[in-house]
Amino acid sequence: MLAFICHPGFFKVRTLLTCGMLCAVVAAAGDAAAAEISTGESTPSVAPPASWVRPQFFDRQAVATGLEANADQHWLLNERQINAAENETFFHVVRRMRTVSGVQSGANLAFDFSPAYQSLTLHWVRIWRGADYLNRLDTNRFKLVRRERDLDEFLLNGEQSAVLVMDDVRVGDIVDYSYSIKGANPIFAGRFSASVPVQTEQPVERLLTRVLWPGQRRLYAKAHGCSVRPAAVTGKETIEYTWDLKQVPGFRVEDMLPQWCNPQPWVQLSEFRTWTEVNQWALALFQTASPLSPGLSKKIAEWKWIASREQQVLAVLRFVQDEVRYFGIEIGESSQKPADPSVVFSRRFGDCKDKALLFVTILRALGVEAHPVLVNTGFRHILGELQPCADAFDHAIAVAQFDGQTCWLDPTASYQRGSLGAHYLPNYEYGLVISPKTTGLTVIPHTTGLPQTTTMEYFQLGGKTGPSTLKVVTVAEGRDAENLRALLATSKRSDIEKDCLRFYSTMYPGIKRPSPMVFEDDERQNKIQTTAFYAIDNAWIPSDKEGGCRCEFYPSAIAALLKKPADAERKLPLGLNFPQHHILRTEVMLPDVWPVDAENRTVSDAAFFFRKDCRCFGNRLVMEYEYRSLADSVPPERTVECIQRLKQASQLPGYALSWR
Repeated sequence: MLAFICHPGFFKVRTLLTCGMLCAVVAAAGDAAAAEISTGESTPSVAPPASWVRPQFFDRQAVATGLEANADQHWLLNERQINAAENETFFHVVRRMRTVSGVQSGANLAFDFSPAYQSLTLHWVRIWRGADYLNRLDTNRFKLVRRERDLDEFLLNGEQSAVLVMDDVRVGDIVDYSYSIKGANPIFAGRFSASVPVQTEQPVERLLTRVLWPGQRRLYAKAHGCSVRPAAVTGKETIEYTWDLKQVPGFRVEDMLPQWCNPQPWVQLSEFRTWTEVNQWALALFQTASPLSPGLSKKIAEWKWIASREQQVLAVLRFVQDEVRYFGIEIGESSQKPADPSVVFSRRFGDCKDKALLFVTILRALGVEAHPVLVNTGFRHILGELQPCADAFDHAIAVAQFDGQTCWLDPTASYQRGSLGAHYLPNYEYGLVISPKTTGLTVIPHTTGLPQTTTMEYFQLGGKTGPSTLKVVTVAEGRDAENLRALLATSKRSDIEKDCLRFYSTMYPGIKRPSPMVFEDDERQNKIQTTAFYAIDNAWIPSDKEGGCRCEFYPSAIAALLKKPADAERKLPLGLNFPQHHILRTEVMLPDVWPVDAENRTVSDAAFFFRKDCRCFGNRLVMEYEYRSLADSVPPERTVECIQRLKQASQLPGYALSWR
């Protein structure tokens, strides 16, 4: 039974639907005789689709119209069929190659699956050319590749791809392929969730999703950004739901969207009715039945000697953040189930859920109430608009309660310093606290430790042909200090110095650094100060044939924050980089008293604040700029006004001196 709830919200689908299509001629599937591509347990097989699959027709004569008339590929059919009882999904993709670029991107196929709990079966790969098709399912040409796309982010998921580079694909050909993936991650204990696309960025002649659902189980659906309902047919043991959409136009996505905004309409399917049920599922994952190891117990005994409860929590947090490196082995059940805390302590690495459980386990042993918290780094307030489901989260943090205070902490946030109350945490808005008392999502308070970077530039400007000097002092606070501390810990100082020198060389060619940069880290206040000295052979640049010169000062870092979207006329919200707070103060000692007009300009908007203040005191020119973001997004009805103010502010930075 499908409980269908229409909802106006949107959802950013983490795992995009793999486009799968099925050809019209079912009997032709017989040419894909069962065969093994290569040896090994995870090797894909080749066979016809399962008996429950109902192959769909596509129109090979369909003519591209509208926006798709200029596209590199013309999507004729995008089909997915799901058998929930069998944990099997059938995919089918049919695309016409319309340009050379379309052939370049569409002639290489990759079938992704997780061999730890899934098997891949290929049904056919064909090229339709005229009235006939060419078989391209050559088992000898497939290559198995371990992609590990997230390895750069220190995550190992064990995903494999069966890659096929097809021969002789030409403009005008129709590429037609289908496959099935069977198996589900056992960590979800058979609980189902899926997404049904209603519209994609590419126009498609037919967009179909078919779900076979066991009649004795309850299925919940929530529509996001649409009101599309499926056709339902009730059988003896199953209910068949079909979303069959024809001539679906492409969805145009505007630029600079907020992180939480994915406006493409879709339907969410979940077997969970409430967040309480999701919490019950998660509780079983975060239970630790094994006793603590002697090594971990000994370390906990050391922390017990710390007199202050807050200092205990801080010491444990620093240990988990800094001495347990971030690395996740997320294969099979390990994608959701954290490793045993004693194991994580011993091996000194783990992902977010591993580190969160280790942190919470230690605090509980110290007598502090603490719980893991599941969050989503992108959904923000949208998380509360979803139908409850187990795969709505992509990060784990922790909450600790002691001495009458509640602290939301991230054990993966290395290089944090300062007191617990000053720690920065992104505004996740909602989280699922893994506790027996949890009955729903919990609102996470907005963070402290907001970022601020203040840069002071001190120019000693020489004459027309004389040398000049520049001293740059930068103070990073809050989150900006953490980011800079991480950069210092993971990069060579020489590389950082080269980057800074390169930054100023665009404005002052020939600039040199006579001495190394100085770094001062005040961990107690969570501030980092850097000081750099530069020598400029000639800051004055000839501006005309009569001997005139110019010297310019431009706040590049501030100006970059005033970025305007390419899509000025918008139907969707405008996303801003939030939170941001940057101050630049430039003092220039001039070679003589200079006539300078004072300027004080402010541009205020509900989403940002910008200030420019320029004045001269004798031979000392002072320019100060400030930018502060006030929101992470601007609603569509206010984007025109905000963009106008961004444009107004972007025209103000910069100052030039002329010498004739």
